Amino acid sequence: MLGVALLGAAALAGLLLAKRPGPNRADAAGYFYVPSDPGSHLANELVKIGSLPVLLAGVAVIFFVAIFRDWVRAFACAAAPIVAVEVVEHIAKPMVGREIGAGSFTYPSGTVAAVAALAAAVFLVSPRLLRPLSALVGALVVTGVGAAVLVLRWHYPTDVLGGVWVGSGAVFFIDAFAHLPWLVMASQPSFDTSFGAQATSPPVQV
Repeated sequence: MLGVALLGAAALAGLLLAKRPGPNRADAAGYFYVPSDPGSHLANELVKIGSLPVLLAGVAVIFFVAIFRDWVRAFACAAAPIVAVEVVEHIAKPMVGREIGAGSFTYPSGTVAAVAALAAAVFLVSPRLLRPLSALVGALVVTGVGAAVLVLRWHYPTDVLGGVWVGSGAVFFIDAFAHLPWLVMASQPSFDTSFGAQATSPPVQV
């Protein structure tokens, strides 16, 4: 449900921005608090976290960490970040058609979507005791990369928010969908179990 809600929010925002692609009040407020600095060394380093080499390396680590504990989650969390980025770059951005100046399409941010997807995947594959720490670190990294793309003026603030929604929503949705068959089977008693229960139950006196 969380994944569906996040993806739905991203889709709804995309529909609104497709009709009014220009900067809105939220974008103006974000740009006010995050000043432009295209030459920022820190910002240029932070955005590398959302690059393709880091994405592939992160996916590989996530897969090998999870494969021995939950192979379904390992495959889901390895595939979801790649799926999220592909959907952003080849479907969402062309459909919305939002641009900054005469540059490339901007909504949602593919850089932020990649980082948010990796952060969500790390959260899911982390041991239960370490999940609060992974959630905190992931949130800090996503915030840092989101601020970096704003400093460089690659995106509007709403593009960043859309990237977070798509990246994390794709991971939560695909992981839940991949586990759905096992959850359904676990909730249904087998024929042998139900038959055995009937055979051993005491007779009912009428």
